[in-house]
Amino acid sequence: MKPTLLLVEEPGAVRELQVLALESQGWRVVALSDLGAAAGALESRPALLLVAAGLLTVGALGVEALRGALARWPAPLHLLAFPAEADAVRPLGLPVAGVLERPSSLGGLVEGVRQVLPAEAREPPGTRPLTVLVADDDPVSRKLLQLHLLPLRFQVVTASDGESALEVARRRRPDAVVADAMMPRQDGYRLCLALRQDPRLARVPVVLTQSVTPDELDWRMAHNVGANGFVRRTQEGDELVGTLLRALRAGGPAPLVPPGEEPSTEEHLFRTVRQLERRVGLLEQAERGARESEERFRLVVNGSYDGIWDWDLRRGTLYWSPRLLEMLGLMPDTFPGTYDAFIERVHPEDRREVLSAMSAHLERGAPYDVSLRLLHATGGYRSCVSRGRALRDEQGRPVRMAGIIGDVTEQLRLYRETREAVRARDDFLTMAAHELRTPLAALRLRVQGAQGVLRAVGLAQAPQRLERALEAADRQVQRLADLVESLLDVSQFQGGPPRLHLEQVDLAKVVRDAVTRSEAAAARAGCQLVLRSLVSTPGRWDSARMGQVVSHLLSNAMKFGPGKPVEVGLEHEPAGATLVVRDHGIGIAPGRLDGIFHRFERAVPVRHYGGLGLGLYRLRRIVEAHGGEVHVDSVPGDGATFRVRLPLDGPPVVWA
Repeated sequence: MKPTLLLVEEPGAVRELQVLALESQGWRVVALSDLGAAAGALESRPALLLVAAGLLTVGALGVEALRGALARWPAPLHLLAFPAEADAVRPLGLPVAGVLERPSSLGGLVEGVRQVLPAEAREPPGTRPLTVLVADDDPVSRKLLQLHLLPLRFQVVTASDGESALEVARRRRPDAVVADAMMPRQDGYRLCLALRQDPRLARVPVVLTQSVTPDELDWRMAHNVGANGFVRRTQEGDELVGTLLRALRAGGPAPLVPPGEEPSTEEHLFRTVRQLERRVGLLEQAERGARESEERFRLVVNGSYDGIWDWDLRRGTLYWSPRLLEMLGLMPDTFPGTYDAFIERVHPEDRREVLSAMSAHLERGAPYDVSLRLLHATGGYRSCVSRGRALRDEQGRPVRMAGIIGDVTEQLRLYRETREAVRARDDFLTMAAHELRTPLAALRLRVQGAQGVLRAVGLAQAPQRLERALEAADRQVQRLADLVESLLDVSQFQGGPPRLHLEQVDLAKVVRDAVTRSEAAAARAGCQLVLRSLVSTPGRWDSARMGQVVSHLLSNAMKFGPGKPVEVGLEHEPAGATLVVRDHGIGIAPGRLDGIFHRFERAVPVRHYGGLGLGLYRLRRIVEAHGGEVHVDSVPGDGATFRVRLPLDGPPVVWA
């Protein structure tokens, strides 16, 4: 006995197709649109109750009747619902066993129902899987239609043209045929006509398809040959599957439109010419597409950054594209075009791996994807990657192999630079954490010491000790502020040069103020600040930024030359000024002079000296923003001399 499915859904084309799809699996379907009628039908004990969730949210009385009927005659209730509808049904208190989500294709509906049915009801006894013959010269279209029909448990037989399809149909009578209207050798119209003229196949339903929407002429031609339907192929496929289900239900040839009067000879000739024009157009389009594809391939081969190779194993010839020859500095007449010539250009250390990968691919089909170094015409080696795939004959023997070779020398260089940059960033983060933690710890100790003094001796007896503690705390706070300012500056400099507030400033006064502010730090470092010539030098500068430049040069000199004098001078020239700061410290190695003005770079190991590696980077950016430049001369062990040259008129004006 066939299992009964109770479907409660709004009447219309959607429900009609749902019923056809479910009945094609051998199930008996009772379709209703009223919840009250569904409640009464539960007495027949259906195997499954499918209810559209939208009907439940608008029918309160029907919901009560359905709830009561389910209490008397339990049946698995599944909703056909969109996600929001399922949420709205939950408060109704119905014993919902599951939800089949919408939107769903016909195949998805059938598969969902099959999954929730009891095992004994999934395959009704006495049902035979239907056979559908798919005739289409496009393998993608054939595969897509197979996927649409797979959930419906149809047995799909395929053919690539009308003649092959007719032979298959005569050997094994199908239950239905789906044919492309435009196929080589024999198109869908002629195939349908041949089926109608065969007494054994005359009543097999035929559905014609094409990639564009059928027009009136297509429909008339399909009617004349006795097709049951004519639809456009789409990715979704429900229209085609629905037409096929209707044709299977109707059986035999079914006209698409009332036949009316027979077409005249002129109309028949017009239709024939129209079809020929369409076929000629399709052929021209195919030829144009082939020419464009060939031209596109040539452009890709000639313009690709990867070189292309093609190895004919039977002839023993190896083709290298112009790009591949150019990549290795070769001319076409300098490469013999053999596999041995290729192996000769592989670095001796890489040959074993290349030969092993090639053999594994040709013998076992293992992926051929290797890194290798190839000899350049100049004598050096280029780092490359090579990938390829073999073409095999009917016996599985490799007859041809093609692939690409890409030059990754530059990518490897960038990778090494990136890895070095990541290392520098990690060092910077470690040092930044250390630099920020040090003044915080000192500040905490000073504050705790001051609190201890207050608790021990009271406020009246602690002024001197508190003053010293607060001075030390103020230095640590200033150090923290300088560190934070450095980090903010670097973040700003990433988006462009520093913003300047230019005004008429005496650079000599800026230098004196910076020296005065640095005297306490110099005393702690045991350094004597020596002012050389410091004549008045007015110019158009940013006073605060130039103060940062002088302060950092002084701090740098005291840091790397503790206990030794630091000399500061200012040279006035007609069009500019030169600030000179000389220390007598450890100096800078010649190989480090060019890099010390870069971000995160240092002239000394991190573990020996603190700092974020940002000071000289900030200094250079500030000086360059003023239109100036900075240089350093140094002899290891004999100190360093920094010279900052600045134009008196400030940075040049850039006109948009």
